[in-house]
Amino acid sequence: MNNSIHSDLTHTSVRIYLTVLLYFFSVCCSLFTSNRVLANPACAPGWQGNVLADTESLQNWTLEGEGSSRDLQLVAGQSGQAVQLNWNIRDYVQAKYTFPQPVDLSGADLFGVSLHGDGGGTATNMAIMFADVNNVFYGYDIIQGSSGINQINRWINLPLPKKAGKVFWGGLVIDWSRINRVFVVVKQPAGTGGAAGQLRIDQLQYDTAANWPRQTSFDTTHAASVPPQVTQNAVNYLLSEQQSTGLFISWKEEATPLAHLYDQALVLLVLTREGIWQQGSPINNAARAAQSLVAFMGRQQQSDGHWPNTWNPLTGAVTSNDTWVGDQAWWVMALSSYAARSGDIAAKTSAQKGAAWLAAKIDTSGKVHPSTEGNVDVWWAMIATKRFADADRIQGYLLNTVWDTNLHYWWQGFYDPNIALDAATWLSAFSRHSRVNQPQMGLSALSFVRRTLVTGSDDDKLCGLDGTGPVSIWNEGTAQYVAAGGADGKAFLDNLILQQKQDGSMPGSPDNWATPLGWLTPWSGLAPTSWLYFAVKGWPFINTLNVVKTGSGTGRVISDVDGIDCGATCSANFANWTPVKLTAIPISGYQFSGWGGGCSDSGNSCTLTMDAAKTVTANFEVFKKHRPIWKRALLMQ
Repeated sequence: MNNSIHSDLTHTSVRIYLTVLLYFFSVCCSLFTSNRVLANPACAPGWQGNVLADTESLQNWTLEGEGSSRDLQLVAGQSGQAVQLNWNIRDYVQAKYTFPQPVDLSGADLFGVSLHGDGGGTATNMAIMFADVNNVFYGYDIIQGSSGINQINRWINLPLPKKAGKVFWGGLVIDWSRINRVFVVVKQPAGTGGAAGQLRIDQLQYDTAANWPRQTSFDTTHAASVPPQVTQNAVNYLLSEQQSTGLFISWKEEATPLAHLYDQALVLLVLTREGIWQQGSPINNAARAAQSLVAFMGRQQQSDGHWPNTWNPLTGAVTSNDTWVGDQAWWVMALSSYAARSGDIAAKTSAQKGAAWLAAKIDTSGKVHPSTEGNVDVWWAMIATKRFADADRIQGYLLNTVWDTNLHYWWQGFYDPNIALDAATWLSAFSRHSRVNQPQMGLSALSFVRRTLVTGSDDDKLCGLDGTGPVSIWNEGTAQYVAAGGADGKAFLDNLILQQKQDGSMPGSPDNWATPLGWLTPWSGLAPTSWLYFAVKGWPFINTLNVVKTGSGTGRVISDVDGIDCGATCSANFANWTPVKLTAIPISGYQFSGWGGGCSDSGNSCTLTMDAAKTVTANFEVFKKHRPIWKRALLMQ
């Protein structure tokens, strides 16, 4: 079905808005200090460390490895000069920088290097490696995938947490107080034969990230000036991608269209917000589209509770039955929200069955999967389906096992301290939830990725964040960062809106890269479009209702849906769009005098819809006994 509606007026107003923004965002940023710095604070360099190896000359640089066709030369760098490693090898070559005197890096916790490949040749493996005076070698492997770092013909700025490396050989522990060499190693993968290539090396740095300042409050003011057409056009695009099966095409330009479970979940969350139901019946396009998708997915749920994760959206045929817990958890969250909004009992039952399948995967440590992202996804699914005991098991793992107490960010995975954007964004929402109540952890993690994963587009005209790396801008992740309340949210949101297409869709990225650090595409996608919507409208996660009792009296407030009994329990969490009826019950000798905050009803009961986090005040006063008029008259005589 195609429900896209675009008026000339809508396009004109958005074009004017974007033209104004283009004036301010004409060039962009680099991770480290460089000659490509914009006045816009969002595009300013993420961090500037201490110089580790001088790339302004070839002094102290030498070559090691097999073959004679290799050399070093000085070329233009990202800032000043860079050292270029040239090779034609069958095995390996490494550029070695020897410190005149051993250096003390024991206080460093983060290293950085800027690299620029030649855009061609054979994909190679590479490593960054340190050696101490005892010949203990420690470093980082970057394994080639569909391409290698050497094939990325733009500057990329890699942050490398010290603890993310490993000892290669020479001993069990490296002496960080006496480092005398650093290497950039290029190695041909086995069986690939000889190959030639080039790699520029610049800005080898180190820093103490534990001392970085962190933001002190969440940035939630960015959406106020966004024209409503931005989100309406996004919704129209999503609706236009629904097929007769009920499924939505994940990537518009993909030659063989596919529908991925995670993308369907995001669309359902958007449509649930936009949909209107009356007594369980859908009455607008968004609600009807959501109902059609849920009906298809209801037929796809397997007997054990999980769903396939990819289909052909034109025929409904399953193309992959991968059971990645993150996709399953997002669908459970979305289905729970839909059920609460529409009143669909079958959808609620289906979500509960899916949640039971996920809960069975929680191990004794609270871990569901090595990926931090997967664990927090399942935590949200447990919250959405009110499996709080299971959520608490995962919560302990997330707070204690994968949180870095020194650098203050969540690791990418179990024993994997690499930096990942979604481990910061989705967990920042987790940290703010009333069951967790650790907002400073979320603020610290957002600040850390703001510095380490900020990057620019290939043409330097846009800025944003990447999921790892960074290589170029990952629009979905940048929108997640904005929705999470990361610093400079408005500037990043403006850069996203600049990229929204005429049909309302968002590209996955302004650029096209398939690297060992991830996949970025300019195709129009459900995920980036949905996350643009959430960046403006707010998180897709569970919302918290807080009840505050005020006044000189006292009493009890209860909810018709399990959660609030205040009394003792004055805060509870509800799936998006859950209708909640609150009732105030004064104790003997007191009276209820009215609602405030998120409730404006009169009388002792108030009904509200949990489409956002809300706080309600209930005012109780001392019961006032009034004398009859004739008694007051006698007293006045």
